[in-house]
Amino acid sequence: MNARRWRLLLFALTSATLTGGVTAVAQQASGVVRTLTGPYLGQKPPGTAPEIFAPGIVSTREDEHGFEVAADGNEMVFVRGGAIMLIVRGPDGRWSGPAVAPFSGKHIDGEPCFSPDGRRIYFCSRRPHPRARLASNVWVVDKGSTGWGNPVLVDLPTSRVIHAPSVAANGTIYEDGLVRFTLQNGKYLPAEPLRPPSPGIWPFIAPDESFVLFSVRQQGRWDFDLFVRRRQIDGTWSAALPLGKEVNAPTLMGNPFVTADLRYLFFGSRFDVYWVSAETIPGHIAPAKGP
Repeated sequence: MNARRWRLLLFALTSATLTGGVTAVAQQASGVVRTLTGPYLGQKPPGTAPEIFAPGIVSTREDEHGFEVAADGNEMVFVRGGAIMLIVRGPDGRWSGPAVAPFSGKHIDGEPCFSPDGRRIYFCSRRPHPRARLASNVWVVDKGSTGWGNPVLVDLPTSRVIHAPSVAANGTIYEDGLVRFTLQNGKYLPAEPLRPPSPGIWPFIAPDESFVLFSVRQQGRWDFDLFVRRRQIDGTWSAALPLGKEVNAPTLMGNPFVTADLRYLFFGSRFDVYWVSAETIPGHIAPAKGP
C-alpha cells in the first residue's frame, strides 16, 4: 500500500467511526485544564528522547494528532475524534480547554495548522460548500478581536483530495506528495513538486521555507518514519535525512511540527501527541534564547 492510499484509508476510518458526526466529541470536550500555568501547559520540557505530551489532557485514550502551538505560545490546536480542539492561555496565565473550536464540531475536520503569525488556522474538512469540488478541501479561519471567525474555503487549483496542509509565512501551502501551491497576487498557482521530487506525507514547512519535515513509509514495512529536507540557495532541496532512532520508532509517525523558537518537535504516534528536543533534527538550527 503506497503512502497516498494509506492516508486515504486513515481518513476513511476516521469518517467511519464518527456515526452521527462529532456530537459526542463536542459534548465531552468542554472541560477546563487543571489550573495549569506556564509554557506548554507547564509540562516538563523533554530531552532527546520523545515523551508523551500532556497525558490525560492532550494525549488521552482517544486518537489525538495534528498538534500545533501558536507563535506566541498562548494557543494550541489539535484534532480529537474528527473535531478541532483548542487550548488557550488567558491573561492571568491559566490555560483553559481542551474545547471544540467554535468553527468545528459539526463536520469531519482534521489536520489543522497555524499560520506563522498565529492569526489564521488552516485545516481540512468534509463540510459542504457549493465550490467544494473534492471530498476533503482546505479551509481557513481568521482570528479577530472577538475570537475565531467563520471558515472560508481556500481555492486550490487541484483535482487531488487535500489531506495535510502546512503554510509558510508568504502564504505558500505545502501538501502531501511534497508539493507546494505558491500564492501569487492573491491566487494559488497549480501544485509543483519540490526539486528534486521525493515521496512524503504530512509535511511541516518552516515559516521561511528553509526546511520541511514529513513522513515516508519505509520499504518492506507498514510504518512511517520522519525525515527532513533543507532548501538550498538555488531553490533545490537536499536529500531526505531521517530523524534517527531516538525519534523514529517502529510505528506510524506523522504530523510533525516545530515550535516558533525552534526548541521542540511535536509529532503524532500511537494515537497520542509526543514531543522531543528539536536538536534531534539533523542540521538543527540553534533555538532562540530564553526559558
